[in-house]
Amino acid sequence: MAGMMLALLSGGAAINAAFDWRMSQIDPRYTALSGTCYYAGDARNYMRIALNGYSDYDPALLPPHYTQLNDRSWWPLFPALASGVIALGGGPCSGQIVNAIAFVLLVPVFQALTGERRALPLLALAALPFGAWLYVGGADSLFLLASGALVLAARAGARRPRAAAVLALVLGVVVGLLKPNGLALIPALGVWSLGLTAARVWLRPADDPRPLYRIVLEDSSPAWAPLMAALGIVLGTAAWLYQTSGHYPLWPLMIQRTLWWDEFLAWSPASFAYTFRTALVFAWRDLLNMNELQRMVELAAMVFLLALGFSRLLPHWPGGERIPVPFHWRVGILTLLVAMFATGQSHALERYAASNIFVVLAWHRLVFGLPGRSPDWRLVSFAGVVRWVWLLAGPVLWALAFLLLGWEPLA
Repeated sequence: MAGMMLALLSGGAAINAAFDWRMSQIDPRYTALSGTCYYAGDARNYMRIALNGYSDYDPALLPPHYTQLNDRSWWPLFPALASGVIALGGGPCSGQIVNAIAFVLLVPVFQALTGERRALPLLALAALPFGAWLYVGGADSLFLLASGALVLAARAGARRPRAAAVLALVLGVVVGLLKPNGLALIPALGVWSLGLTAARVWLRPADDPRPLYRIVLEDSSPAWAPLMAALGIVLGTAAWLYQTSGHYPLWPLMIQRTLWWDEFLAWSPASFAYTFRTALVFAWRDLLNMNELQRMVELAAMVFLLALGFSRLLPHWPGGERIPVPFHWRVGILTLLVAMFATGQSHALERYAASNIFVVLAWHRLVFGLPGRSPDWRLVSFAGVVRWVWLLAGPVLWALAFLLLGWEPLA
């Protein structure tokens, strides 16, 4: 945890230095504002809400409506916590304080999730792929932390099904109130619940006299915990949408808050290919601008998610390692890509990947293997080479996300 805090301070200093370099070219007085508290991502929006509350202004229903966002487009739990820290004397960077606490607490949560007790594999959380977004005063670190706690609660259904289901429901509501990204966790949680139910039915003794519906529905089933987690996310998200509907014109459009302009036509392979082929052409001709750099990072995120989602599937390399990646993890990873293609929106895909619990769990397992086993790190072996590639993907993709934090190095 001390190492995570040191990494956060170092990465935050690098982000602030980048913004100081850019802002000093406009007006040196801007350097009085911290990049991680004001310029990067949604930090300024969260801090404005934490200081002044929701303004409830009504933007005009014109095309800019999609990008000139109502204050209630930012989910309420993070600014409420930041406001509490301000009341305790946290100052104008209270959002960063909340983020720092969540960032450091990732260590015990992932220790419980992975069974890992070595320091370096846990410290690798500081260099998660695209994890630069976790270094600013936004809700991403807290969302990842709450999602990890949610998975822990769902997993506890195997030991204490009733208590785990209740806890998972409560934590699901918390996740639903943190970010709309929680909706992307629902398919994985649903598949997880279905898998546990199917195993329960399939493995029941032949002489079990109970009817099938009772085996499926009885409250001692471990399948209730992930199902209640999904229900909690729905309830938390729906509560905020309902509360917002009195302030936001045509409120279903608030779902667009997680998206941006149409990068390509939904469900259109041709439009998708054209959009990202253009980015590749610009890069090849050394004509990159910030818009095309963003496309390149989004393309890197797609490749990363596809590789992660389909890794370790049959056929296996002869004599190779056997590191299982649970099916519902794969569903959680690929849900991001399906949602992207279905909406025509690739904006912030790398950010969603960095804060998706199933993405992080799968990457960590592929790099460090199962707990209690020594993975192969030899460069003379195929498994060792692939493992080094997965490991180095972390800092390389972290650096790519660093370029998109808003300081516009190609402006």
